[in-house]
Amino acid sequence: MRIIITKKGYSALLSSCWYLDGLETGGDWERFYNCDPDNFPGTPEQKKLVIGGEACMWSEVVDRTNVESRVWPRACAAAEKLWSSPEVLKDHDKSAFDMQEVEARLEEHRCRLLMRGIQAQPPNGWGFCPGEIF
Repeated sequence: MRIIITKKGYSALLSSCWYLDGLETGGDWERFYNCDPDNFPGTPEQKKLVIGGEACMWSEVVDRTNVESRVWPRACAAAEKLWSSPEVLKDHDKSAFDMQEVEARLEEHRCRLLMRGIQAQPPNGWGFCPGEIF
């Protein structure tokens, strides 16, 4: 769809690779983190028209009892990817991006979310935060 929209000269936001309602067992944040808005066969001019992205939560399998845990911290992976400066990303080989560092940041961020009362799911399977009460 990006190629069709940008071929007509329109700006576009990508959302298809950041649908949060689908759920896999721990570590599915990597799929969101590895999504690249520029990964389509458009021209450099077309790629400049992709101005960002958004994480989306659909409601057919989500309600008030599981929306927080389904969204957080998975949306954080999409946010970090979208908010990272292109200059920073150019300094790294994307295939060699240190996913262990990202994993650690998401674990730490989940702990911050829990401390703030947000029921975030563990990003990498089983997890534990200092001070967590069961």
